[in-house]
Amino acid sequence: MICKCGGLFVVKRIEEYPSELTNKEKLLYNRVCDVECVGCGEIQYSQPYDDGRTLNTVKKIKTDGC
Repeated sequence: MICKCGGLFVVKRIEEYPSELTNKEKLLYNRVCDVECVGCGEIQYSQPYDDGRTLNTVKKIKTDGC
């Protein structure tokens, strides 16, 4: 995320999963985080951290042998 001052927001704190969730339920749980601008120091609380979707599918791509 980019701040109105032009600085970047960095994650300072991530919500912990509730202890009663199973590993499968954790994949669908929407956590939030607190972020701070490295430029001006503005802090924004309860920003989306992950939106509960599973991991992105990795596609097979051609490589140059690297």
